[in-house]
Amino acid sequence: MTVTIPEVHMADKSKLGMEFPPYSIKVEKNKIAEFAAAVAQKDDIETIRDIYRDEEAARRAGYESIPIPPTFPTSFVFWTGGGLLGTVNGVGADLSRLLHSEEEYEYFAPICAGDILTRKMKVVEMYDRGKKERKGWYAEITVLQTDVINQRGELVMRARTTFIER
Repeated sequence: MTVTIPEVHMADKSKLGMEFPPYSIKVEKNKIAEFAAAVAQKDDIETIRDIYRDEEAARRAGYESIPIPPTFPTSFVFWTGGGLLGTVNGVGADLSRLLHSEEEYEYFAPICAGDILTRKMKVVEMYDRGKKERKGWYAEITVLQTDVINQRGELVMRARTTFIER
């Protein structure tokens, strides 16, 4: 008996090198505080670290304003350029088969409340892992690189996002 594995829609490899349109957002104090509370599993913002809700505490700690928590940029994709679906559709992937595998951040300067950030995202890698004929042992990998530039034109952060499509 021969088993035929149906062809599955996977990310469009012709998208390698594609640049998404730049998109800008303003970093808001309340979003920083809400994110910090969510990550810390706190019921309200009064119980999070002072630097994430109080400008004076942030300044005493050496920041210009309230800084973002280290993983805050994960939320950028949900606010920019069509959100997560805009990104997934942009590379031609199938959301029902997608796993967010890895996220890495390289910071060049602090990001604080009031900053206006422009994200420039590009598809930098697309490759296969495993063998197509072995069900469950094959995946396609897509890596996005996002440069985040502040209102002064400074590169403040670079992120690399890895998706696995199975």
